[in-house]
Amino acid sequence: MGAQPPGQVGQTIVEIAFNDAFPKGPVGFIHDLHLDDRLTLASVADLADRLPRRSVIADSAAQPLLVPQGGPPRGALERPGDVIRDMRNANAWLTLLNVEDDPGMAELMNTQLNQLESGMIARWGKRGKMRKRVGFVFVSSPNSVTPVHFDIEHSLLMQVSGSKTVSIGRFESDAVRRYEFDRYWDGSHGRIETLPPEVAAYTMTPGRAVYIPPGTPHWVHNGPDISLSVTLTYFTAATVRENRIEDFNSHLRRRHMNPREPGRSATVDTAKICAMGVWAIGRRLRSPSVGTKQQDGEAGNRVEGS
Repeated sequence: MGAQPPGQVGQTIVEIAFNDAFPKGPVGFIHDLHLDDRLTLASVADLADRLPRRSVIADSAAQPLLVPQGGPPRGALERPGDVIRDMRNANAWLTLLNVEDDPGMAELMNTQLNQLESGMIARWGKRGKMRKRVGFVFVSSPNSVTPVHFDIEHSLLMQVSGSKTVSIGRFESDAVRRYEFDRYWDGSHGRIETLPPEVAAYTMTPGRAVYIPPGTPHWVHNGPDISLSVTLTYFTAATVRENRIEDFNSHLRRRHMNPREPGRSATVDTAKICAMGVWAIGRRLRSPSVGTKQQDGEAGNRVEGS
């Protein structure tokens, strides 16, 4: 069992940008979202009812750690707020997607991420600017389990009420990592096939949080009470670049080709990035109503209850 890294949980979101582990490794920090009236259970239930149905994902709380076939469907609940209001008895976990579409939640998200971004820019200049910010709210019944998975975004998991243990793992080899990344872009939603070695475990209580780097395996065991948490995510120019290459490669695999993975050829990588950029522009021109979540090869396939 991994131990929570010492000396990190007292940092604020502003300070983690200057931590030597950031952004390659997980970093614990503190926040005050548990004091925000927009994040009471009643307020989140009302938010769930205001959001489009496809912005809500629900699944059973009784999950095995390994569910490699992908996540649950969107929009299955007619009135998700009612499930949240009875979450103690619902035996479920719910994910509210793109909560930044709500003005109050957008303000909450940007207040937090602006603080982190200021430190990132101070440290790295323009390379530290955030792209495509997205917010999620997770509500889970007591003792829920979130299966092992990874996300392609930079993620800030912030506990608001209840408790959970977030376990952080690592891929056993580069070959395993490559295999699981290909599966992600081919539709696995980041759920992986084999339980990875655990390298750390963070005990999450109200006011505690953890930064999880892109592509980092993790899984969650909720405590004995209803758990409510917020995850704020973003991309950077570097992650957008890599994701465009991965997205392009997934198109080639569907055509039974064997593309080079990112980093093998700068020339080939640049050509793939340009091709995906042209494709995204064409898609926007053909369909102005298409949202921005997937326009730049930023798959946004998160369906988990982190």
